[in-house]
Formats: sequence, structure tokens, C-alpha cells
Amino acid sequence: MKKLKIAAVVFFMIMIAASPVLAQNVTNDVHAEKGDLVGFGGVGYGWRGFGISGGVESIIQKFTIPGFPLTMGVMGIAGLDFGTTLNFSAAGMATLHWGMKAYKDFPEFLRNFDWYIGLGMGVGTVPGGFGVSSGGGLSYYVNDKLAIDLHSFYINHFVGSGSGFSETIGIRYALK
Repeated sequence: MKKLKIAAVVFFMIMIAASPVLAQNVTNDVHAEKGDLVGFGGVGYGWRGFGISGGVESIIQKFTIPGFPLTMGVMGIAGLDFGTTLNFSAAGMATLHWGMKAYKDFPEFLRNFDWYIGLGMGVGTVPGGFGVSSGGGLSYYVNDKLAIDLHSFYINHFVGSGSGFSETIGIRYALK
């Protein structure tokens, strides 16, 4: 899974570096529009075993950077790990989305992707505590409301260890 994360980061960096070249036919279209409210959930494998996670996100800002369509949101996310013990973690994060929908020269398959990252604060039960939460994901939009979603989040507790849920596959659905 680490190789997959590295490949995603490398792809993201290549896309950022190539964006001035791609900017010749870019619109302001994005998958995550200002005012959208999205619910999401899924199943996956976390730090301590199989689990579930879900949450809600509200998009609060759309940036008009030429050739680089970005939106910002706030997200609440929670997860349960069913390992040797039941572990709970939750976080509130600010998110940043980079949607491929705006790149009209891309093949339609690529235009359905939306990348996002998040940073905030979270709590967890193993060990009990709070700390910095980070995460991110990739959504593939099947239509304007429904997306297949792969996301991960982690909470690094100030007390030492960490908690959180990682590698979740599920869905995102626009509620508003």
C-alpha cells in the first residue's frame, strides 16, 4: 500500500508541474462546488484491523486560479476499527480539492477524478488522546452526485502514539 501512496503523490506532483501546459483549455468546472454538502462512508483496513469510516463535508470556497481549479471545504470524519479491541477515532479537518473536471483536453475518464487532502485536529481511543489529523483521498465521479472514493486519515496524538483509520474504499454522495 505504501507504493500506491508514493505513486499517487508522484502523479499529483507531475500534474501540478504540468498544469501550466495543460492550462490552455481549462474551465472553472469542479466536482466539489461551493455550497455542496457531501456524505461519505466505506469499509477498509485500518491500523488495528478491519473497520468502517464515514463523515460529511461542506465545500465553503472556490478559488479562481487560472489553470488550477481548487475548492476548499470542512470535513468531519470518524472511524471504528474492529481489531483485538474496538477503537474509535474522529477528526475535523479543512480540505482542499483539485478536480480534473476542468481540464477539457483530458480524456473523459481522467476528468472524472477529484483529489483532496485535509489537515485538522482529531481524537482517538488508542491511546486515548487528541492531536493533529491529516488525510486525503481520491474520488472517481460516476455522475454529478455519486463517486467511488478511496480515502485515508490518521491522528497523531500529542501523548505519543497514534490512532486513526486508514485505506478505506467507499462512496461519496452529494446531499445538496
